[in-house]
Amino acid sequence: REHPFSEVVLMLPPDVMAKDVYNETVVPVRPHHRVAPDYMDLCEAPVETEWFMLTNSYHHVAGHVDIMFTPGTFKPLVPFTPATYAFCFKFPYCKENVNLAQRINP
Repeated sequence: REHPFSEVVLMLPPDVMAKDVYNETVVPVRPHHRVAPDYMDLCEAPVETEWFMLTNSYHHVAGHVDIMFTPGTFKPLVPFTPATYAFCFKFPYCKENVNLAQRINP
């Protein structure tokens, strides 16, 4: 393993049974049944480390990953797509999020 991730916390809906073994990734997986809606996973996941990564169930943690850090301070970078990209405006929910954000910070 060539990355800093020691564990995957898999957030599950309350009605989904956890498997005994998750072989989809090289990192140990700990299933956890959520008690709040899925959009609250960022706040509700039982993570006890200073730095972590959040993704959805379409991803697997590979044996090797390259993580972007700032030079010298080694703080992780958070990549983002500017709201002006055409990709964003193809989706009504993205467009609405941009409109709401611009009300707060024009």
